[in-house]
Amino acid sequence: MAAAGQNRAGPGVNFVNSRNRNQRGQRTDERIHAAIYAAIINLQLRPATPLQEDALAGAFGVSRTIIRKVLQRLAHEKLVVITPNKGARVARPTTDEGRQVFEARHTIESELVRKVARNRDEAGLDRLRGIVTEEMKAQTANDKRRRVQLSGDFHCALAELAGNEVLAGFVQELVSRTSLIIALYEVPGAVPCSCDEHSQIIDALATGDEAASIKLMTDHLRHIESQVDLSQSTGGVDFRSLFSGASGQMG
Repeated sequence: MAAAGQNRAGPGVNFVNSRNRNQRGQRTDERIHAAIYAAIINLQLRPATPLQEDALAGAFGVSRTIIRKVLQRLAHEKLVVITPNKGARVARPTTDEGRQVFEARHTIESELVRKVARNRDEAGLDRLRGIVTEEMKAQTANDKRRRVQLSGDFHCALAELAGNEVLAGFVQELVSRTSLIIALYEVPGAVPCSCDEHSQIIDALATGDEAASIKLMTDHLRHIESQVDLSQSTGGVDFRSLFSGASGQMG
C-alpha cells in the first residue's frame, strides 16, 4: 500500500520538482548569459577568444548542456561564432558588418518610432522615462558599463512598444552587435551620447510628432555611429598588390 501511495503521489511531486528545476535552470541560463555577454561587450573576452564548454562549465559550476545553450543564444545574437568540429569563439565583426548594422538600425528604428508616435502608450513612455532616469544616474556615477547596458535597454524597450515582435527581435540583435562594434572600433576620445537625446525622442513621441521622432532617432543613431571608425576595411588582403614591388626583386 505504501508503494501504491507513493506511485499515486509520484507524478504530482515529480511535476512540481521538475517545474522548480526548470525555473532554477532558467535563472541559471540568464545569469550565465549576462556574465558572458558583459565580458564580451567590455572586451574582457577579446574577439576570436575560444570559448571551451568544459572550461566554462567548470567556471560556473554547471553542466556543459547549460553552457551549450547559452553559447547558442549568444551565437543567435551574433556575439559568438560556433564552427562545427571547432567549437565556439567570440565574434569579431568586420568594419563592413559594422556599416551594415548601422544601416539596418536606421531603416528599422525610424519605422519603429513612427509606429510608436502614431499609437502612443503612456505606460510604455513612462517605462522609457524610467530607463533614462537610470541612465542619468549611471552618467553621474561615471559608470560606462551601466550606461551602455541602459542605452541598449532603451532602444529594445522602444522597439517593443511598436508592437511588432519580429522587428523588436531584430533590434535586440542589432543593439548587441552595436555594443561589440563600439567596443572594437571606438574612436579615442569619442563623446558618448547624452541622455538628453533619449529624452528628446520621448518628448516627440509623447506629442505624436512622427516627423520629429524620426529625425531625432536618425540624428541619435548618427551620433552613435560617429563614435566608431569604420573607414578601414578588415576584409581580405590583395597580396599581389601589396608585394608587387618586392616580387620584381626576387630571382
